[in-house]
Formats: sequence, structure tokens, C-alpha cells
Amino acid sequence: MLSRLDRYFEEVLCTFFLTVVVGSVLLQVILRFFFSSAVSWAEETAVYGMIFAVYLGATMAVRDRAHIRITLLVNALPRPLQVASVVLADALWAGFVVFMIVQTMTYTQLLFQVTFQTPGLGIEQRWVQMFIPMAFGLMLFRIAQVYWRWGKDRFRGLPL
Repeated sequence: MLSRLDRYFEEVLCTFFLTVVVGSVLLQVILRFFFSSAVSWAEETAVYGMIFAVYLGATMAVRDRAHIRITLLVNALPRPLQVASVVLADALWAGFVVFMIVQTMTYTQLLFQVTFQTPGLGIEQRWVQMFIPMAFGLMLFRIAQVYWRWGKDRFRGLPL
């Protein structure tokens, strides 16, 4: 059960949120084209669904090591320098993710001091914004998971 959750968590959520985006946009198109009408919440759900799908997609790419890398140069280096360059790049990346977690948590905490409702859905903006530091936290977890699995594999190959 946990291995399936580990493997498909982001994919299921991305699929759900992209379905929300497509459904919301399609609903707006049909309502505007055929009925000369619209609903106020459809645009917000499309925007939030896209934002959530993008962050979860980035996390999924971390898990699968699918982010763009310049491997031509790395592969030309001797093994110790290959490992050092990949680990340094990932350490800088993890540092950036920690920075983003701190900054987005600070912003989210500010939203708990004010009341700001979204115009279309009428929900508090703080609940929507809390997703972003959680996504960065999941991304940090996935970076650590890649290195844990690499260590479990006795550091064979590269943590790619």
C-alpha cells in the first residue's frame, strides 16, 4: 500500500487537478458560447487547479529525477567529480527549496492575520496558499528520498 502511495501520489493528484482545469475551462466555454452566461467560480478553480498541478508535477519530476540536467558535461567527468557535481547541484537545489518553504510559510502566516476571501469561490485565501509550502515540503522529502535510496543501493551509479 505504501509503495503504491509513494509511486502514484503526485500522479493521481496531478490528474485530478488537471481534470478540474479542463472541466472548469470547458464549462466556461460551453456556458459562454451556447448560453451567453458564465459562472464566477470556474476561472478560479481552473487557475488553482493549474497551480496545484504544476507544483505537484515538479515534485513528481524530483521523485523520478526527470528535471532538465546537463548530463553531457557530468558524464565526461571522472566518477568522483560526477558524484560531487550532482550532489552539489542537489544541495543547492535543496537549499533553494528550504528558502522557499520559509518564505511561503511567512507569507501564509501573514494571511492568517487578515481576512481575504477569493471572489469566485468565497474561500479564505490562506487555505489555498497553504498548498505551496506543503508542495515545497514534499519536494524536499522527495530529494531526501532519492539520496536515501541511493545510499540503500550502496552509492552505485549517480543519484539520477
